[in-house]
Parts: sequence; structure tokens; C-alpha cells
Amino acid sequence: MQILNLEKGLFFQMGKGRNWRVVHPDMGASQITLNHSIHDSGHEFPQHTHDDTEDAIVILEGGASVRQGNIYTPVNAGEAVFVPSYEVHGTVNTTDKPARLMSFQSPPDMALYRGERDHSSSVGSPDIPKPENGHRSAVQIITMAKGGPVFGDLGFWRSVVSPERGSKHLAMDYIKLGSGESFDHEPVSTEGIYVLTDGKAVVKSGGNKWELVTYDVIFLVGNDRFSLSQIGDAPTTLVHCWALE
Repeated sequence: MQILNLEKGLFFQMGKGRNWRVVHPDMGASQITLNHSIHDSGHEFPQHTHDDTEDAIVILEGGASVRQGNIYTPVNAGEAVFVPSYEVHGTVNTTDKPARLMSFQSPPDMALYRGERDHSSSVGSPDIPKPENGHRSAVQIITMAKGGPVFGDLGFWRSVVSPERGSKHLAMDYIKLGSGESFDHEPVSTEGIYVLTDGKAVVKSGGNKWELVTYDVIFLVGNDRFSLSQIGDAPTTLVHCWALE
């Protein structure tokens, strides 16, 4: 188990935005990755596809649009985008304020980090992917707080991406804890990530204790376990994404 932070990743180039890889194979991940992006107005994470990788994008601050060919679908803070394998997609900040996003991929797509998905310098090139005429996109825009309820867990717990919604490689939940609420993460066989998106929390594992703040990250490998408790005056919100295989 590793405690990380969204703002302390490794920079990688993709369009004009600022992008960092936070959880990635170079630091030990083999089943899931986490990227963090900040895009100023007009900046674009260029359109691309993933061969066998699914993508879950979360808008943390501001707004943007999901671009698929010449179609732009607005998304705002609190919404998530599920992108199945092979679907053309990109994100563009179509607002007048900065946008902060994070994205999870499973399995990892190393071509993204090598720059092979970045066609931003080849405008008009046939290499730029675009949806075929007649294609019906399977990309989903989901308000995380309105995902399907997860019954039996403490706090406000919603399923955002899951096999029930069509995913094959990853799943994602949205969690909101009120005053004093807590939960135990039970071990699973695959890698997973928690990102604290607002508030504060205390995490305990194996005799260790950490106080987490907004944009801190927990990276888990198989069989890791911990307990997490809300602290402070405000609710604590988290996004939990994990590999299914």
C-alpha cells in the first residue's frame, strides 16, 4: 500500500494541457493506472483510442467537453466519463476557467505515456482517429452522486462504473462519509486506487496511521487492507477505482 498525491506525479506530454501519471507501471502498478490533468481554457487532451483498455475520467474542478470527432458533450465537476475499449475520445476545456481531471485506465496503456496516442501536432492527418459514420458511441456520462446505490456499506456509496453497466476491466465507486463515519477496505486480489476528492480522513493499516487531505491517493495491491475514518467539519468524498482482472 502506498500513499501518494495527485500533484506529485510524473509529467507526460499529450496535447497542450499539463498531464501527470500518478499510478503507473514504473512505480509498480501492473493492472491499473491513474493520470491527473489540468487544462486551461481551450486546451485539449487529443482524441485517441485504447486497444484493450477501458478509461474512467472524473471531472474534479471546472468543466470540459468530451470530444468524439466533431461532437462535443459537456461534462462538469462531479461527473464521470466511462470509455470502453476502442472508442474514440478526447477532452477539451471549452470553458473560460481551468479544468482539473483525473483518469483511470485498466489494463495500462503504455502507448499513452510513450506519446503514441498524441496526434495534436498532425492536424488533418489520417492518423487522427475519428468515429465512423453510423457508429453508436458506447461512451457514458454519469453523475457520480446519482450512480446506483451500493447497499450495506456505511455512508453514501454509489456504483459509477461496473460490469452491470458494461465494463470488463475496471469498476469505480463514489463514496461520501459524514461526521465520524468510516469503513474497512477488505483485501481483494487485484490492484485498486482511492482518491480523496474533498475533506479529510484518517487511514490506519498494519500499525501505521496517515492523515489524508484533498487529492491524496491510496494505491493498493492485492491483499492490502486498511480502515478509513472521516475527520474534520466537512464531509469526506472519495473515488475508488479497481481492476477487475
